[in-house]
Amino acid sequence: MPALRELQHALGAAIDDAGLTASVASLFRGARDAAPARLAVYRGNVFGNSINALASVYPIVRKIVGTEFFEATAREYARAHPSTSGDLNKYGGALADFLAEFPPTRDLPYLPDVARMEWLAHRAYYAADSMPYDPSRLAGLPPERWTDLRPALSPACALLASHWPVARIWTVHQDDYSDAFDVDLDAGPDRVLVHRPRWKPEVRALAAGDYRFLASALEGANLGDALEAASAEDTGFDPAAALARWVEAGVIVDLAEPGEMRS
Repeated sequence: MPALRELQHALGAAIDDAGLTASVASLFRGARDAAPARLAVYRGNVFGNSINALASVYPIVRKIVGTEFFEATAREYARAHPSTSGDLNKYGGALADFLAEFPPTRDLPYLPDVARMEWLAHRAYYAADSMPYDPSRLAGLPPERWTDLRPALSPACALLASHWPVARIWTVHQDDYSDAFDVDLDAGPDRVLVHRPRWKPEVRALAAGDYRFLASALEGANLGDALEAASAEDTGFDPAAALARWVEAGVIVDLAEPGEMRS
């Protein structure tokens, strides 16, 4: 008798491919000719749950391509990338790369980056909360040592650099947006911060200096090096104002001394 793992793999393959139904008909009690209809119920539930999970993560992608096209794409994605977790909130992280190679979406070259942005927003929504940084902690530290501090970003923060105006695409597709619906796809590259300042994820366009500063922080640079890199990237970058802005926004949640554990 096949091992349980082999039976599970066989059943999973038949759920994915109706052509394999006959190979697992013996697993069902009752008449074998009823197996296709009974397996179809499982198949419908699996694909239905996968499609619904992707639709909740990628509402903008769904709006851009339309419901029917999105559901067909989600079904193909589910075949190529079946869920590996019982938590559907972890499902769908490879959609951007899938869309980049999926022939029917190749005439929408900006779509993969829209998907990347939405996945980061999804992760931000479920990210752990963090305590805001208290600037008074700097009071006992000599200013000459401030540059050695290592800025840490909130777990809900992520950065995305794109050739496409993804921040504008995000804005015009929000449910509460009521202004002119126009997106200039030739507007040039975009740099965005995806974060969760309160309970809802947001996407914020960044100047080159701010992007370089936050990216350096994510890469583990100390404060002095991060600010220097940002100033070299953008002559209009104001180090003091930027540091205050991102601490106040809850993006920077710690300034740790060398060797100190980050919060």
